[in-house]
Amino acid sequence: MNYRNIDLTDFAAAHAQGLRDRELAARFRVGLETVRRRRAQLGLGSNCPNNNKGRHAEALVTALLTAQGAEVQPQAYHAHHDLLVNGWRVDVKAGRTRVHRKVTSLEFRLPERRNSNLNTASYPKDYQQDTDFFALVAFEGDRLTDAYVLPVSLWQPSITMQPGSEFCPYQPYRDAWAQLSPAAGVAV
Repeated sequence: MNYRNIDLTDFAAAHAQGLRDRELAARFRVGLETVRRRRAQLGLGSNCPNNNKGRHAEALVTALLTAQGAEVQPQAYHAHHDLLVNGWRVDVKAGRTRVHRKVTSLEFRLPERRNSNLNTASYPKDYQQDTDFFALVAFEGDRLTDAYVLPVSLWQPSITMQPGSEFCPYQPYRDAWAQLSPAAGVAV
């Protein structure tokens, strides 16, 4: 049997069970790229929670900016940034909400190194070269609860914000979508 000829009904059923790409690849004896192509062919998303969270954050930011009249172009899967907004390269990150002693914080990780798709290699991530702004967001369902637009010059491997504090150093960047306006200049 040629295992590249996957029965799409079986594939869709395995995907519906919640199998992730690696598990699908093992079950059908194919590579990860074949799994991704079959998912795309069937219009199926990823079953990876982290990937889905990031994609959802990108969709929410895209919807918000489009409603504000911005020209927004989602970028390809392998691009170094997520969105092109009025010519600005924007990397969207979904944060974790933490509550400690009744103080709510948002935590964002922006690692200096990235793993390859197969986790067989690691390579440096140069945010200053690859993007102009970060859209750091938190959301509940289909509603953005907090959003910060930071210039890439403020990059750190870990960024923590306290939305309820007037003393948070990132407060000036809260909902600062105007930085992405075309009048501010085109970066690319």
